Amino acid sequence: MKKKFSVIKNLRSIILNLHQYTAGKSIGEIANKYKLDPKTILKLGSNENVLGSSLKAKIAATFALEKVNIYPEVVSTELSNKIKKVYKLKNTEVVVGNGMDQILEMLARLFLNNGDETIISVPTFTPYELSTLWAGAKPRLIPLLKSTYQMDVKKILRAINKKTKIIYICSPNNPTGNLMKEEDIKKIIESTDSIIFLDEAYIEFAGKSLFKWIEKYSNLIVGRTFSKIYGLAGYRVGYAFIHKNLINYYLNSITPFVVSRPGQAASLAALDDHDFFNKSIKMVKEGKEFYYRELSKLGIKFLLTDSNFITINTYPKESKPLAISLLEKGIIIRECTSFGHGGEYLLRITIGTNEQNKRVLEALKEAI
Repeated sequence: MKKKFSVIKNLRSIILNLHQYTAGKSIGEIANKYKLDPKTILKLGSNENVLGSSLKAKIAATFALEKVNIYPEVVSTELSNKIKKVYKLKNTEVVVGNGMDQILEMLARLFLNNGDETIISVPTFTPYELSTLWAGAKPRLIPLLKSTYQMDVKKILRAINKKTKIIYICSPNNPTGNLMKEEDIKKIIESTDSIIFLDEAYIEFAGKSLFKWIEKYSNLIVGRTFSKIYGLAGYRVGYAFIHKNLINYYLNSITPFVVSRPGQAASLAALDDHDFFNKSIKMVKEGKEFYYRELSKLGIKFLLTDSNFITINTYPKESKPLAISLLEKGIIIRECTSFGHGGEYLLRITIGTNEQNKRVLEALKEAI
């Protein structure tokens, strides 16, 4: 008689209680659920670039298809060097990964042992917590200040101990959209030798990066992405600025070939398309001004943003009913419960074209 066994017993104990990452809803998902024509649906729930992507990037990616039978570069050296040249780096290196998420997984691989701790200000991007848990480490979640959505520096500093290995800071923060105060970031960096990961996925819309601080603070790592301003979310290309003293350890620990040839080619070309970059900045700036003006007229509470999205504050009511109302109208936005503490009162909307923004506003008028 065949012995019965369970493959589940082979799983790491930490895996048993994990939850799947909650992503923004897709057009197909909403079309099926609400019986809508996919062509009429606005996808404004994942902070993608609604202008699409650079034509130069598309052409470069197409040419790269001619060599997809050949493995890409192991560590995306050409793209790393290009980024270093663009930002005129000296004592700072660049590492490239399969989106920001893979950079986070690499940091967990480098710095987290079972039982270590990380510090995360919430609500924020959930992969910080997930990558911590995957490593068998413990995330310590500290709520942002309720009135400003800035970091609670006092609580963060009190939470730092011998087990603290990484402190995650998202600036501009997702889903609140605001830059964190430079003086707060500096105070945290100078108070510990733990790794400070500064996520600047939306920094191009804010205008001021802190990547140059790495020359002074070797424990600072700054993450970036090609998914937002460059419109290459489908290619999954992220990168990070890292101190030269850490680069060899990082490269010795990598998963090879993680960025496809078309992804690398598109990213290289996107860096040279300044017209598309500036057009994207202009659209977001105009859209932000539109929302500030029109939402104020309607008396709808919103958060000032340094990103390519605007977040409505529905407190004391939860945002989910409002999100469903917009989804029924074919407008995909994001209710932010999954982002953690206080996220249930936030509704995040990607800033789109003037026409798209007006449609969202009309839907909000009808729903509220």
